[in-house]
Parts: sequence; C-alpha cells; structure tokens
Amino acid sequence: MNVQEFSFDEKAKTELTVYLHEEKSKDACVEKRPFILVIPGGGYSFCSEREAEPIALNFLAQGYHAGVLHYHVGKFRSFEASLKDAQKALTQIHQLALETSIDIEKITVIGFSAGGHLAAALSTMAKVKPSLCILGYPAILKSFANVMQIDAPSLEKCVTNKTPPTFLFSTFEDNVVPIENSLLYLRALEENEVPFEAHIFQKGRHGLSLATKRFSDRDEMIDCRFARWFDECVEWMELNWAKESTDELPKMLSQWPIRFLIKEPENRTLLYRYFPNWQEKSVFKIIKNFSLQQLTVMLPERFAQKQCDELVAQLVDSRKGETQ
Repeated sequence: MNVQEFSFDEKAKTELTVYLHEEKSKDACVEKRPFILVIPGGGYSFCSEREAEPIALNFLAQGYHAGVLHYHVGKFRSFEASLKDAQKALTQIHQLALETSIDIEKITVIGFSAGGHLAAALSTMAKVKPSLCILGYPAILKSFANVMQIDAPSLEKCVTNKTPPTFLFSTFEDNVVPIENSLLYLRALEENEVPFEAHIFQKGRHGLSLATKRFSDRDEMIDCRFARWFDECVEWMELNWAKESTDELPKMLSQWPIRFLIKEPENRTLLYRYFPNWQEKSVFKIIKNFSLQQLTVMLPERFAQKQCDELVAQLVDSRKGETQ
C-alpha cells in the first residue's frame, strides 16, 4: 500500500490522505481502479476518526483506491473553506490519476453526517463533481447548517439533473440528524430524475459508521443489520459502473424508464418520431416512469410489439454510433 499526504492548510490541519494499491509490476496490464473519497462527520467541530481511515481501509480491501479528507472544522469551521477543501481533494485525485491506476471516470465521494453534508455540497454545488455519491445519515437542511454554525444553503434545493447518482443510508431512529434531512434530499433527487438507491433502517442511533464489532467501542454502536449498508453500496457502485453487454442492450433499453431514455438527444429524436405528443409536459408526466415494453401492453393498438422492437433496434444503432 502506498500512502501519500497532501496538505491544503497547515494552520487548520486540512489535508488529503490517499491509500493506493501498489501494482506488482509496472509492465503488468493492470486495470484502472475506482477511487473512494471519504469525508468523515463531526458536526464541523471535528473529523470523526471512526468515519475516516476505517472506512477507507474497508474500501481498499475491496480493491479500490481510497482517500480521507480532513477539512476546516472547529475554530476554523467555514462551509466555504470546507467546500474548497473537497474541491482541492477532487482536483488532486484527478492529478494522481495521470500517474497511477486511478480510474478518473470512477471517483466516488462518501460522507457521513456533516461529512455527508459536504459530500452532498460537492455533488450539487461544485463545477467538477464525483461520478457517484454515497451519503451516510447526512445533514442536509439549512436549519441543521445553523446548528452546525456554518453558513450553507439547504442542499436539497441545490440538486439538479447534473447531480451524480446517489446511494443514501440512514435510520428512522437517528437521534441527532432527523430523517427528514434524508427524505427531502431523496425527494429532490426524484424530482430532478437523478438515479438513487436508499436504505432507511428502522433501528439505529446516529454515527454508527461501519457498525461492526471491530470498529465500535460501545454495544449501542454495533448493529449487524445497519452494517449491511457497506456491501449494498459496493454492489450499487459496481452496478453503476458495469459495462453494457451488446447482447443485453436491447432488453435493457426496452425496460428502462422512458424518463432516462429521453435524456439523450439522439434517443429523444427517435422517441418523438414515434410519439410526438410526448413533447407535451402533461402527457410526458403520465408516461415517464413506464418502459417501452410496458407500453406494448398498455397500448397494443398504438404501439405493438413489432413497433417496439423496431424502435429499440434504432435506439441500439444510435447508441453504437456514439461509441464508434
């Protein structure tokens, strides 16, 4: 393992620590590895060590590169400065990708509590964003920013269709950050058609981190059900990064929600050719969550299976043309 540290502000002790796999041979054909940027919580008062290196090392064990950001907290607390720390960290990771096996297309940010607040800010407010975002019991609302004594907007209002796909986990019983923070953020993702996966566990206090025996100093911080979030998020990342199989592409396109298909300009042109009335907002709102395959059942006289197959074939050809 190759450990490197990059200092951003010596006085405030802000820095990025990266943990890189050392490839066995420079001549070996090594695949690029994803990078996970970990942002610990602590209410902008401190950086929780339970949500820092242990998280990074767990991702490292999964074959990913990882890094931990220590940002402006305590007497140096400043949302603006902290967001700049996160942006500097992302820039540094991009630079490292030029000389290491970091896959620049697969950089994920994960943040916990206040770190989740910063991770969400990086994913919504920054010009350069991570490819995926993972939020653990995040603080989101303006009211909570006031509690943390920082000047920050309500982040659910900052979500756009440029926000990266998001994985969120929390608990209904969170005794510090009300579940409302997560629910309003998820609602904003849905309204902006940002893909997401959410796991809201009923039981569990705030700040559980990995929730396993090896990383918990008290019994109430151990929760085997909550601990499942880690394996679930790894599976979710791999799902998002999976390469499309040419054989599976027609099936995938026929079963995708129309709201995702229509995002691509080439797809939109083809879809409007078959269904010109989809350009009307009132009509599109009704059909956007259906797939083309579902429409063959709902509208067999208007859109038969043969027409569906023809349209899907055109969508496949269009997609192949983009990659050539």
